[in-house]
Amino acid sequence: MLAPDSITLGYAVMDRDHADSLALWEAACAAPAGALQAPFGAFAAHLREHFARENALMTEHGFFALHCHMEEHARVLAVIAMIEAELGEGKEERARKYLRFHFPDWFHTHLATMDRVTADFLARAEG
Repeated sequence: MLAPDSITLGYAVMDRDHADSLALWEAACAAPAGALQAPFGAFAAHLREHFARENALMTEHGFFALHCHMEEHARVLAVIAMIEAELGEGKEERARKYLRFHFPDWFHTHLATMDRVTADFLARAEG
């Protein structure tokens, strides 16, 4: 599972977004059967906003791995959109698997790699 202390990178904007991602992920995981669409929708909306903020910061500061990082965000958002469409049809199985297995693994890896480098770069760029 995800732990709040494992998501802190020392860059306030990203740390807030990651804490919010964690809270919304937990709410979606806790949704009872048949009631996942709304909490997953809130989680998905947050991810879209979170990634847009990160993308804007990386663009503004000329982050050297901008395109790679943005492509990873786009890939995740494409999966999220597919899951939202399935939830709209009342299908929860893929969403539950994604929340339980795929997102935590991806999130930990993404924070430890792309986001760690990005946070360090942005902190240096802003002095």
